[in-house]
Amino acid sequence: MTGSYSKSAKEALIESTEKRKKCCARMLSDMLLLCENESAEDRAERIAKAPEHFKCASCFSHFLKGLFVNYGNVTNPEKSYHLELSFKSEGERDAVGEVLLENGMPMKATKRKNRYLLYIKDSTQIEDFFAVIGANRLAFDLMNSKIVREVRGDANRQMNCDMANIKKTLSAAGKHIEIIGELKNSGAIIRLPADLRETADLRFENTQASMADLGLLHNPPISKSGVKHRLDKIVDFFEELKEKN
Repeated sequence: MTGSYSKSAKEALIESTEKRKKCCARMLSDMLLLCENESAEDRAERIAKAPEHFKCASCFSHFLKGLFVNYGNVTNPEKSYHLELSFKSEGERDAVGEVLLENGMPMKATKRKNRYLLYIKDSTQIEDFFAVIGANRLAFDLMNSKIVREVRGDANRQMNCDMANIKKTLSAAGKHIEIIGELKNSGAIIRLPADLRETADLRFENTQASMADLGLLHNPPISKSGVKHRLDKIVDFFEELKEKN
């Protein structure tokens, strides 16, 4: 579930034992303790002024980490890719969006019911977000889920391709078997040359065999293309016979 995954992610960030500079610790604390008793306008103003207190390169990381813990949600990457920051007011959302844009991390804005959102759906951008806030486990979870999805996708595509080939083979085999059956019932099968009769008998007796397998059953064995050539000749013979009759 989204809630439980986000909750465990936030707990891991809060419980992190990383060493922080005083400026970074203050920035994280300020964002974690944005007072709910303040008006939305006051919170938006505090957020907008936060960059004035960025004293080192890591301050933005802790600013963003505090915001994620306070306002963020992320879906389990095994199910989908979606990270969002959800605010009560448009002013708060826009203030955060401006700071993110100025620091090279733009997010899309929208509104859902009575909440104002900033969100990312691109997996690579979400990885970057996690990297910035120091959420290494979340970044690894996302990367691993992408690998698993790609492997599954490749396997599914191969399976679908194999199934399509099997259906195509069975459809062609069904047509050949039907024609050979009619030739046998009419007695016209004996008018085929000996090599074609051999192929016809093998096709009729081995309904599930592939072209390659049928080739190996011949004496001597012939190639897959050789089997197809003979079956095509049998079909042509049958069509000519139908026209004459």
